[in-house]
Amino acid sequence: MDTQIRHTTDWRFSTIASWLGVTCACAYFANSPIALMLQLPVSLLILLLLFYVLKHPNKHVFYVALGYFALILGLIPLTSTSLLFIHLVMFAAVFSPHFSFAKIMAVIILAMGVYGIEHFDRWQGDIPWVTFVVWLFFCSMNWFVSRRIVESLNMHYQSRQNYKELKATQHMMGAMSALHARQHISRELHDSLGHKLTALSIHLDFVKRIAPDEIAETVNTCHQLSQQALTEVRDIVSCERSDKALLKQALEGIFALTPTLACTLDMEVKAAMISQQHALCIVRFCQEMVSNTLKHTQAQQFYFKVQIVRQSGRQYVLAKAWHSHPESCIPKAGNGLSGLKERMEQYHGDFKQLLDGHCLINMISLPLEQGGKH
Repeated sequence: MDTQIRHTTDWRFSTIASWLGVTCACAYFANSPIALMLQLPVSLLILLLLFYVLKHPNKHVFYVALGYFALILGLIPLTSTSLLFIHLVMFAAVFSPHFSFAKIMAVIILAMGVYGIEHFDRWQGDIPWVTFVVWLFFCSMNWFVSRRIVESLNMHYQSRQNYKELKATQHMMGAMSALHARQHISRELHDSLGHKLTALSIHLDFVKRIAPDEIAETVNTCHQLSQQALTEVRDIVSCERSDKALLKQALEGIFALTPTLACTLDMEVKAAMISQQHALCIVRFCQEMVSNTLKHTQAQQFYFKVQIVRQSGRQYVLAKAWHSHPESCIPKAGNGLSGLKERMEQYHGDFKQLLDGHCLINMISLPLEQGGKH
């Protein structure tokens, strides 16, 4: 399976119930008191391993699966019950997204073969191959069902994430369209009405100076009103042309659509300094980082910072993203990060990942001189 298990997959209750059932059965059918004592640490190790799988379903999968298989083999000489095969059913379910059906079945058949050889003399005339076929059927069905559940969850999650990204992009595009409309209105007010009011004020000032005493007061009042009207028009133009923090609104819109993360935004740059294309790059970067955080971590906190930096005599807009989940290495780039790198190259920007202790920091930088032109 190309996609990984989402953290919405929660099998804690069924896993603990299954583990408890098979542990009790194995203890009841222990081969000897010594075997019973040896079962306890093996079963506890299996429980700890299962908890690790549930918490980190995509980490060290091969080694975790190998450890689980080795512990199952370790239980075989200690008990005679075929209920031990419940562990094989769980093995098929837990690792169904990561290994093919053929590999899972090969491992299960190997474990059943070891069990059959170890307890061959204990069947006492029963038909062991029927038991093996029944358990093999359960394992194979559980592999298919579990894999389909994970695939369905993945599709549901991806659909929700695509919807969130679409809403955030629509929000920003709508805000930018409104900005363009306001700027057009402000230009019209400045170039048309503003000029006419300026001319009117100049003429009234001239008339005020030469007007007879009986109309001087009236002309002076008209001049004051024209000045007030001109001042109000200038204030409206200034207000409509001011920075409305559209980028900040778009980023906050993304965070509002991600209630599972507590997101913190730190904006140290005016959106008016960034072009529409570069603002969209920052929005896409934020979307990708939020998506990756939800997919691959159990982080509760997400941080996003936008600032202006100077490097080699040039100004850049720098966006940084990090989360609260500790990381031990830089993850392998997938399709999302590869597309992000291509987008950065298109706008002469750069994308970097680095580890600061156990904190994974993702950064993009875009040249402000190129991005600040509208």
